[in-house]
Amino acid sequence: MVEGLAKLKPGLAKLKAPDPAKAHGAWVYLVISIVAGVLSAARFDPATACLAGLAFLGVFLSAGSLASYPKRWLGRFVAGLTLVCACVATALALGSNPMFLAYGAVAVFPAAAAAWFAFRHGFQSAGALSFAVVTLVVVAPASLCAGGAPHFLGLLLLGLLAPFFAWRTWCTRQALRASHGWTRGQLRALGWREAAIALGWTTFSIAIVHIAAERVG
Repeated sequence: MVEGLAKLKPGLAKLKAPDPAKAHGAWVYLVISIVAGVLSAARFDPATACLAGLAFLGVFLSAGSLASYPKRWLGRFVAGLTLVCACVATALALGSNPMFLAYGAVAVFPAAAAAWFAFRHGFQSAGALSFAVVTLVVVAPASLCAGGAPHFLGLLLLGLLAPFFAWRTWCTRQALRASHGWTRGQLRALGWREAAIALGWTTFSIAIVHIAAERVG
């Protein structure tokens, strides 16, 4: 038993995750995903779609606060939870499709995969980061669903965004690992480039969703 615990210690140490709220990349993908869901729901109900996106933002804040436990975590946890409750209650009161809450269960699967990679290879591994990004992207179809769009449009949006964002995250992490000595300016340039790529692909994906909605409608 002692030997088993000794083997677990390295994996548990790797699970000590950095605060995601301090990761610029996480904010980029989260905000872009929320915007993607809201803009894709423009012909339905963008207001409730926005509320759903803000609810997932609250989940992000609350979950991320646990990374800083036991120091200065409670305030952010409560603030995030309050945002979740307020946005969900308002969205439902405005007639939002309650099935958008089911996407919270969908997000569990990539989150579990990210945790597995984190346990095996560290939270900063390409696999862990890629699946963590997929977890964030789930907010896009959730927002679209909350706006009253058909479920197939949400799945289409998820299928367009999630693999692409995961691929870009994987490539970025591998590039950072392949060479050392990155300067602050180089890292900033890399971040801006990836944000621009993500924004361009998201614009294309939103257009595809609108075309599909028009064909069906």
